Formats: sequence, C-alpha cells, structure tokens
Amino acid sequence: MDVLVIGGSRFSGRHIINLLLDKEHNVTVLNRGQSEKKLPPFYKSIEYQYPKGVTVLHADRTKKDEFTKVLDGKNFEAIIDTCAMNERDIQNVIDIAGKNLQNYVFISTAGVYDENKINFLPITEDTPIGSDTDDYPIEYTRDKRRAENHCIKSLNESGFPVTIIRPVFIYGPNNPMYREVYFFDRINDKKPIYMPGNGDYLNDFVHSKDVAWLATIPLEKKNAIGQTFNATGGGAISLNRYVSVLGEIIGKETEVIYYDPKILEKEELKPENWNQMFPFFFNMHLFVSKEKIVKDLGFKPIEFIEGITTTYEWYQENKHPDWKGEYTLDKKIAKEIK
Repeated sequence: MDVLVIGGSRFSGRHIINLLLDKEHNVTVLNRGQSEKKLPPFYKSIEYQYPKGVTVLHADRTKKDEFTKVLDGKNFEAIIDTCAMNERDIQNVIDIAGKNLQNYVFISTAGVYDENKINFLPITEDTPIGSDTDDYPIEYTRDKRRAENHCIKSLNESGFPVTIIRPVFIYGPNNPMYREVYFFDRINDKKPIYMPGNGDYLNDFVHSKDVAWLATIPLEKKNAIGQTFNATGGGAISLNRYVSVLGEIIGKETEVIYYDPKILEKEELKPENWNQMFPFFFNMHLFVSKEKIVKDLGFKPIEFIEGITTTYEWYQENKHPDWKGEYTLDKKIAKEIK
C-alpha cells in the first residue's frame, strides 16, 4: 500500500515507519522537519535519519495552503496520523484525501474518557468521552475529543474510513517526555521521590513499539474501520509499585516521601516547566481494558518489566553527559513540608 505517516519523526512514529517498511509498504512521511533535529536535553544529540526508501515531505499541517500544496496530486491508500490535535487537523486530511483512501488511523489519547462517567475499571472503549466545550480546562484533552468527534461525524456522514487508537502513558527508548527518565534520574542520583498523595493510584503504560503495532495493524484488518481501540500494555500498576520496580531494575534503594498534593496549588510551588512536574496521575486511576485489542486484533503486549528494563538500558547508553536531573521543584516541596 501507499501509506502516508503524518508526524513520524520521533518516538512511536519511528517504529510505525519501520513496521510499514518491514511489510513492504511504500512509505511517505510528512512533518515540519523540526522534531528529528531537536532532542530533549536529557538525551545525546544524535540527528535521526529516516530509513532508506522513505519519502520525506515537509509542511506545517496547520497551514492548509502549505499542507495541500505539498500533497497535491498524491493519492494514498492509508494515512496514519500521529499528531492531529483538533477537528481542523482532521478536516484538512479529509479535504486532501483522494478516492483511493482505504484507512485513516488517528492516534488519540486515553485521556478523552469522561472521568465523571467511569463506573468500573478497566475502562472499555464504549465508555463516553468527556466535554469538548471551550470551558473544559485541559486544552490538549478537549482538542483530542473534538478531533475524535469530527472523525466519527465524518465516518457517519461520508464513510470516512477511520480507526481511532487511544494510548495510555507511552514509554520506551527515546521518549521525548520526561516521564520514566524523571524516576531514572532520581533513583540513580539517590534522590527521594516526592510522591503527591499516597501512591496507591493505578496508572497504565504501553510500550512505544506496541503503539506502532496497533497503529499499523488496522491496515490489515477490515473490521478495524469505524472502531476505537485502547492502546495498553495489558495491565495497570500503582505508583508505589512503579517506583519499587524501577528501583529493582536499577539496583538501588528508593526513598519515597509523601505529601499532600493540595500544596501544589500555591503559586510558589507551580512548576516552571514540564520537566518539573510529577509525570503521572496521582489523584485518579488510569486503567483501560485490553480485551478488544486482544480479541479483534490479536494483540500481544510487551510485558512491562521487559519493556521498562530495556528502556532503562537504552537511557544508560544515550543519556546526555551534561544532563543533570531537574530537582528545582523537589527542593521547594521539601522546604514546604518540613
């Protein structure tokens, strides 16, 4: 198939490209041409090189004229969209999609579920998604909900061949988010983990390679069109157990200091950047069902212990030599709770 990957320059997108090439698809990648040149400060600066045979196009998808011009005259049988953020992004894809389009795979997020309507765990795909109105406080979540709603509307009105994938927290080598590395740094540097709340809340994780598998398998499964699938590693883990597992892998004792998360509402304790923030949910559970992806798609996840171990080994080899852990907020919290 002729496949367009929108995004694809970092993290799960790289695995998507490799899987498509392994299955002998013709792969075109479209992005702004920036992310592959800019790594987070905690990794060595190694510019990403696309595999041989990949056609690379550059355009800003938010500028419709530019987006349309670059894709003019091209007809793809499948599009995997790793970075659509809202209904405008979805509509721009619909407008350029040719008659040959058989599959559109949209990478959404498990954060779209309505937290007020989650009655049971794990969360299944038929759980309602939440509000997408302007007054919803989290812009990212609101916009992903808008994008999903536009996908479903287009499916119902014109047969737009969409499949929606909802990943939980994605982890793995080359993660651009300061998540697992947040803990790797603290444990390696023998710093305490400042835990908001009691650490009992469950969080759900999926390896970046599994996200890639789930993004590409709909191209082979006609029953995936019009469907929504959770992307999960197959189970949830409490924050306390997460920390202890990482300590066991690294081979160092871990100290956890618990505090009331309400203190984070104080102006002086608001994080100055993303790297200072505690990276996971500490006041609600995130645990989604894997039943549908196993039954309908034949999914077999990478076990968390295996995945996080190889992720840590990769980080040890690829950590930037000048990187120092981001502990500014930790110091402020320590002072506050004395």
